[in-house]
Amino acid sequence: MTGEENRGFYLTESQFGPLWKYVCQDEITNIDWDSGHLWIKYAGHIRRRVEDPEVTKEFIERFSLLAANHESRPFNRVDSVLCAETKELRITFVHEAFAVSGRSMSIRKSLPRLRFTVKEALLAGYCQERVMHLLVNCVLGGFNFVFCGEPGQGKTESAKFFSSFIRPHEKVITVEDLREWHYGDINPDKDCVELKVQSREDYGEAIAVSLRLNPKWLMIAETRSREVRYLLEGWSNGVSCMTTLHVNDARRIPDRILNMLESRQDAERLVNQVYSDVGIGVLLKEQECGDGITVHRIWQVCFYYRENERNGCVLPVEDGILYEERLPEFLRARIREGCGQKDIFYNAQVEERKNA
Repeated sequence: MTGEENRGFYLTESQFGPLWKYVCQDEITNIDWDSGHLWIKYAGHIRRRVEDPEVTKEFIERFSLLAANHESRPFNRVDSVLCAETKELRITFVHEAFAVSGRSMSIRKSLPRLRFTVKEALLAGYCQERVMHLLVNCVLGGFNFVFCGEPGQGKTESAKFFSSFIRPHEKVITVEDLREWHYGDINPDKDCVELKVQSREDYGEAIAVSLRLNPKWLMIAETRSREVRYLLEGWSNGVSCMTTLHVNDARRIPDRILNMLESRQDAERLVNQVYSDVGIGVLLKEQECGDGITVHRIWQVCFYYRENERNGCVLPVEDGILYEERLPEFLRARIREGCGQKDIFYNAQVEERKNA
């Protein structure tokens, strides 16, 4: 990665200064400056404090002002939060007027490639093999996916991974304020439109515009609040969706969505729609394995349904373990119909990538 490639935020290697040695390492996912200390997070490892005499309070102050200049935005006691981005980095600064522990910085890295392959995921225990086959078949069946979990649990990377199985001819539109999906870079031969919004208020309009462009898939970097009603509109129009959501139990996704709606008028209809349309919730969880090694795992998979005028959900994957018997026949039939094959726990693409 070079400063030249970081379109949108024109900082060169020299301007990144002592941070460059961390920025240029693909395996580093997060770089933080908190309370006068530098913290580094490598993929697959716990976050560690690093002693670097070159990264000082004075450097962070200069770097934040340089970022403000490049973004043409104020950063002071009144405008105390500054966000900047490059093609691969999301950079956030918080002024000491807001962060009483001192000026803070967070750099989050999202690469325009997949963090892991099928083979690597299975070897690392990301999920059981039959779970991966099942979820890929659900992608082919056009199920809606909500990837959930606490911050830093790998929600976006999981969504990027499973979106790579979308059929090439199915039009995908991504909507995000800071680039994380990189769908076009990861899938250069597939039909894709990438929309970038300037503020949270623009999300609703962007999603509404997307629906007029006849997509098969809508990918929203994060469902936060008011844009959820446009998401529901997309689902009701037959558009498949992948999004991420901050919630720590997949079974709570319908309640979380309902609580984000501005109005609960006609509440019963909304509840029924959510259970009918949400599709699948996937909870991601990071676990320590000893010696500072961590692994992201698919911890829960939840299917939502409205059947015989009743709303419900089933949890065939709990604590990372697949319980096939929990998946009722009517859901199995929907998956078979969608993906076009009899065995919902087998997918040829997964098998091919596993053996590549």
